[in-house]
Amino acid sequence: MTERDNLTDPQKSKEYSQNMTDLAKELETLRAELQSLMVRFGVRALKLYQTGTPEPLQSQQMSYLIKYELTNAIADLQDPKNMEGIINQTKEEWKKPKDSQPST
Repeated sequence: MTERDNLTDPQKSKEYSQNMTDLAKELETLRAELQSLMVRFGVRALKLYQTGTPEPLQSQQMSYLIKYELTNAIADLQDPKNMEGIINQTKEEWKKPKDSQPST
């Protein structure tokens, strides 16, 4: 079945449209969760730096440290070994029964 098939049958078209809407909302939720996770990486970097010095962090230092941490986290994700692991884990998750998969 193709997208075109979904558009010729009114019921299938409605279901397809609802599915696309639901998936768009899921993507929005996932992006918000990812941003929240990246904030946690940034806070972790600031805590780590602050443990090494009694001086309060300056705004410019904070920006640099957060950017450095986020850049490294993104680089880690893009590493081919890590990417392959994510791909394999996703495939395994897909094989699980639909009712046991995490929902968003």
